[in-house]
Amino acid sequence: MNKKSLFYILGVLCLVASAAMYFIGKDSSHLSELKDFWWIPLPLGALALLMASRK
Repeated sequence: MNKKSLFYILGVLCLVASAAMYFIGKDSSHLSELKDFWWIPLPLGALALLMASRK
């Protein structure tokens, strides 16, 4: 596995984790912290996808 595919997988996982945090925390009052902090994985995911798109 090269670095490009590793960064791509990491970026996609961060975006999926962010969406999962938002949708899981949206309905439960016990898990409302997930909805409050759903945006935290987004910069890491964006950075990883940016690194994957570089030559």
